[in-house]
Amino acid sequence: MDASSSLSDVTCAIRVRVLQTFAALENAGATPISDRDLQSVVYLSNVLSPVWDIEPLEGAVLKTEEGPRSIKFETELDACVGLGLVEVESIQADEERPDKLSACFRLAGRNAAPLLEVIAAFPDERRSAAFLNEIAFAFVEIAPGLRDDAATADAAWTNPSIVTDRVVRFAGEGAKANPTYNVAQAFQNYAPEGQRFTPAQQLDLYVRLLKRRVDG
Repeated sequence: MDASSSLSDVTCAIRVRVLQTFAALENAGATPISDRDLQSVVYLSNVLSPVWDIEPLEGAVLKTEEGPRSIKFETELDACVGLGLVEVESIQADEERPDKLSACFRLAGRNAAPLLEVIAAFPDERRSAAFLNEIAFAFVEIAPGLRDDAATADAAWTNPSIVTDRVVRFAGEGAKANPTYNVAQAFQNYAPEGQRFTPAQQLDLYVRLLKRRVDG
């Protein structure tokens, strides 16, 4: 496989994830969604993917004061907007940084539906879609004004050994133990005797923990 075909495969995988993410957010009633909230969802879907044994789109992100930002996802989101698969609902000044513009997005359902049907024919993609649905439905339980803070309350992001402008690694080569995964797994220690938490329950419990953290 040459470099161009490899790049095409990666691009396709990310574009599929963009559509699945928006489909999940639509199902959860979380659209239109701001770019800040969207980046929070994308980060959580990456860092929590080991709970469901799903490969994250990215195993590392730069830690900045503004929070996590997936350039790969953002690039393919722009492509999906250009293809008419995702719609820009509105554009306004960013509430936290008025010198910047913030957009709100939603799935272009009629255009995206045929592609999502094809994607759903693959078992691995159905599993990814189920995972993203769990993320989306848990995410909407966080108060709207606090959703963009959820990612920065995450265990991997708040790891004190990773300072601002350093890379937060939670998967892939060279990554240390994923603190987020470890916390999600630790919930099992508090389960009733004889009960085993499912990945969906672990994910829900973890996002509830984030909700408590951002609610103060």
